[in-house]
Amino acid sequence: GTVEQLLVAPLSPFQIMFPKVIAMTAVILVGLSFSLFAIAAPLFHVPMRGSLVLFYCVTALYVFTNAGLGLFAATIARNVAQMGLLAILMVVPLILVSGTWTPPEAMPVWMRIGTYVSPMRHYIDVSYGILFKGAGLDLLWDSVAAIAVLGGAVFGFGVWRFRRQFG
Repeated sequence: GTVEQLLVAPLSPFQIMFPKVIAMTAVILVGLSFSLFAIAAPLFHVPMRGSLVLFYCVTALYVFTNAGLGLFAATIARNVAQMGLLAILMVVPLILVSGTWTPPEAMPVWMRIGTYVSPMRHYIDVSYGILFKGAGLDLLWDSVAAIAVLGGAVFGFGVWRFRRQFG
């Protein structure tokens, strides 16, 4: 019933989806703050050398990108069970090629090229650069731009599919 109520409201698909992304981003940034300032720094003495403002901005951009992936998957799935399976099919390959478990340098060439499509790979590069090395946007602009391009494309495609499906 909720989707039907939204569809009869005088709102565009973007106006329906963007507040959800903002709310999710706020919750994730609060959780990130708790992780950084209540766990990582005091308990594990993790040094934070770079700009936290830049880190929070890039994290918000990364959340936007993941919201676009979720929106796209939701337009394909017909129910919650399908959404769960589709999320596994999308997220696991993105994690595997992100460089989290295996460095891209240790991957075959064809897979190393595929790592550039994973927003997580770029986010990991930016996170390490900001938090551990103190790097700024002047050094990390290419990874931030990649997250922005991937996020814009995926979110735009998800909104387009949503509009086409329900509009």
